[in-house]
Amino acid sequence: MKRKEIDMKSNSIIKVILFLLLSFSVTSLSAQRHKHHHTPKRHYPHYKYKKMPRWGYSYKVAPRHAYVVPHSGVRYQYHSGIFYRQHGPKYVIVRAPLGVRVRTLPAGNVRFVSRGRTFFYYYGTYYIRSSNNEYITVDPPLGARIDALPNGYIKVIIDERAYYKFEGTLYKAVVDQYGEVWYEVVKEP
Repeated sequence: MKRKEIDMKSNSIIKVILFLLLSFSVTSLSAQRHKHHHTPKRHYPHYKYKKMPRWGYSYKVAPRHAYVVPHSGVRYQYHSGIFYRQHGPKYVIVRAPLGVRVRTLPAGNVRFVSRGRTFFYYYGTYYIRSSNNEYITVDPPLGARIDALPNGYIKVIIDERAYYKFEGTLYKAVVDQYGEVWYEVVKEP
């Protein structure tokens, strides 16, 4: 009988200890869950386009669903916001020529207003909407802030400050009041 009582007491003690440990760990977890630390978001300039092809890369063929966009006697291939130009037997990703018109923009384009005018941006190309609802490629507007640059930019240091040069345009990284990093056009081509 004594052995049975000892076993019951041991089981009760073990249950109480387990209950206390479980209660402590749940309290610790919920206390940690409510901690809020606001740290600025940092990322590399091409984070958004990291899975996209790098500017200047060449391919044996243009993408299957690309359509031809003629401009100034050159036939560009356009697919998902990327312009390709034939160089010999290959197709190279190139900067969109200024003034090219396309009917649609790819998903994920960024709309912004600069100097009272609405612009659209995607993968290194800036657009404005025409009166007949086409999108025309334009130079980057001075002061425009975009969320990412395509891979292919060059980091340059000017007066001990880092800038990013892409297709002749100079950008500087700026952090807004929410800790988001943007790339601002500081010099147009």
